[in-house]
Amino acid sequence: MYYERVNSFKTMERLRHFSFIEKEIAARIKEIREVFEDHFDRTWFSILIDDLPIDSKTIREIRGLVSLNRIYPEDIPLIYSGVKELESFTVHVRRYLVPFIKDRLLVSGFYPKDLLKDKNQYILRRLVAYTFPFNLDRLSFLTSGLKATILSFYPYLKD
Repeated sequence: MYYERVNSFKTMERLRHFSFIEKEIAARIKEIREVFEDHFDRTWFSILIDDLPIDSKTIREIRGLVSLNRIYPEDIPLIYSGVKELESFTVHVRRYLVPFIKDRLLVSGFYPKDLLKDKNQYILRRLVAYTFPFNLDRLSFLTSGLKATILSFYPYLKD
């Protein structure tokens, strides 16, 4: 009887501990979801990254990561894989898109013949070009926070 009660208590503690981990990871994923869906999972952005060396698997895994609302123990390796793909995504976008974002959005003063004629579109795209590096830094910061959280609870996932 005593053994069953102690075992039951340990099981409850494990469940309570996992519930805390689940809530922490879910909160971090929610923050990433908001940034990714608001700034990177857009049609205009998909057109911009078509020429970049980003695998379609990367976008698929990131979308799978940000679509999670509930975390189960078997999801942890998938979440970590999504985090690694997010890191790869931010590195590629920072390297291949950020230096040329104004040119790709047709708002660069270096190519006046390609400049947008519509004033509203020009202003909107200039704003996007101006805020894009900040939003990429936010995504990178949130990704590293999620990675640190996962590795603090599941150190065996570390490469």
